[in-house]
Amino acid sequence: MLFFEFLKEYPEIGTASIAIVSGSLGWFINNLFQFFVEKSKYNKELKTFFWKEKLAAAKKASEFYLETINYFNLLKHQFEMYEKGELKHEELNINLQKEIDFYSNKLKTFPHFEHHHINIFYDFDEQRSMEINERTSDINRELIDLMPNIIDTQEEVDRKIRQIKDRTRQLQSNYDELVKIYKKHLKNVRKDIEDYL
Repeated sequence: MLFFEFLKEYPEIGTASIAIVSGSLGWFINNLFQFFVEKSKYNKELKTFFWKEKLAAAKKASEFYLETINYFNLLKHQFEMYEKGELKHEELNINLQKEIDFYSNKLKTFPHFEHHHINIFYDFDEQRSMEINERTSDINRELIDLMPNIIDTQEEVDRKIRQIKDRTRQLQSNYDELVKIYKKHLKNVRKDIEDYL
């Protein structure tokens, strides 16, 4: 009651007070609204940035996996030709070395070598790939030791060639499994991208 009597007696102060309170309330509501608009805008921009990064990583990883799959398929083809007798042991070594040198250099200088940041967005289990790569390295070392020498008897050469063929089958199996793993990674990435579109 006292407040209303005060307003009757001093209308200018009352009007000014109402204007100040209304203005303050309007300013507060406007700033609160702007806060939520900016927060929403920021979240939308962050999601857009995240999506673009994920898409770029998927593209780079896909290109790398496809190049690697191509490399494995070419190596497997060399082994298949050797197995069929279309290549001699020395030709196999020369062809493999050419393929390895070409793709090693190509994959080392791969323009999108930052494809590894795909692992920020996807939890690919690389344990099996690492085991296969380790086994492949061991087989490659064995193959070097199995190279026939001039001093080997024909029986030793035949035994080494049988072992080499066995090891090349193991390598083919390793490369087949790696191809399946990489294709599975590609499938997961593609599915995820399709879900966004």
